[in-house]
Amino acid sequence: MIGEIGLDYHFIKETSRYDDQREVFEYFLRAASRQRKIVIVHTKGAESETFQLLKKYNTERVIIHWYSGPWHILKVMVEHGFYFTIGVEVLISQHIQDIAGYLPAEQMLTETDNPGGSASLTGNIGTPLLIKDVIGKLAEIRGTSDRIIMATVQDNLIRVGDNDPWLTRVQASSG
Repeated sequence: MIGEIGLDYHFIKETSRYDDQREVFEYFLRAASRQRKIVIVHTKGAESETFQLLKKYNTERVIIHWYSGPWHILKVMVEHGFYFTIGVEVLISQHIQDIAGYLPAEQMLTETDNPGGSASLTGNIGTPLLIKDVIGKLAEIRGTSDRIIMATVQDNLIRVGDNDPWLTRVQASSG
């Protein structure tokens, strides 16, 4: 797995830094493509360009971290089979709640982005226990139970890791 990598044109305002970001991102995408690695990708403010680069480098296993961008790009990424993490912003943002309701269950993962994710939204430092709140909110949005969300996320993590020798060993030792 390689990540979190990507482009950020939202928090990083200096356009003079975009070429450097793109160069580093492409370096990692080339490596991920050669090595058949899973990539965890940041897209904030650069969703369209990020998607084009993922296609250019034929990146097969993609996890989009904390997507909050435009719907038309989200829909194309979903069609390409990308996975998406839903994190603590689902607790307060209608846009993220709408995305969480839209995503196919088989492409959904969870995260907390600790400790910074919660801190950036609420001022409170996050802890791993926030995942329970994220799962509870996802269950509410999707009209299901916490157990179903947890099982779905676990199944999705295993599926994104298919053909990964390390994950196969972990599954064998835990199963």
